[in-house]
Amino acid sequence: MKNDKLTEQYAVKIEPIIDLAKKAYGLRGQKTPAHKASDKYTQLLKEYYAKGGSLVALSNRLGVNYSGMRRRIFSSKVPPAARKPRSQTNETTLNKTLERVTKARDTSTESYHRELYKAYHAGISLAALAKGLDLSSSGPLYYAVQREEMRKADK
Repeated sequence: MKNDKLTEQYAVKIEPIIDLAKKAYGLRGQKTPAHKASDKYTQLLKEYYAKGGSLVALSNRLGVNYSGMRRRIFSSKVPPAARKPRSQTNETTLNKTLERVTKARDTSTESYHRELYKAYHAGISLAALAKGLDLSSSGPLYYAVQREEMRKADK
């Protein structure tokens, strides 16, 4: 029963800001009303989780995805990213980067993520890399970059 009360207590706090928080797009460090609501939402989720709350119960109560809530909590320790450099993708650079990324992919997941992180922060287009790796989307590459950022934040 304690968890039901906790879930309801936090659902009431989150409901008024959730729609605005969902509108926060772009870099996390921005100070728009949507980003402020998103930061507050994340902070409330972290508090709730630290008190032993069930993210599944809260996600069901609020009608939002559990995975999004979990991502917010675990990626919150990664500092907001600075603007990444403008794309430096040219054919020669792309081919060299593709070679390094492919070699890293064949070595280990961690080295693959590390190479993608380096490429991203060097201004290489992840969409161009995805095309070179025969992926239908660059989404998994962005996920890999985020995982590496989280790994670095843990150190």
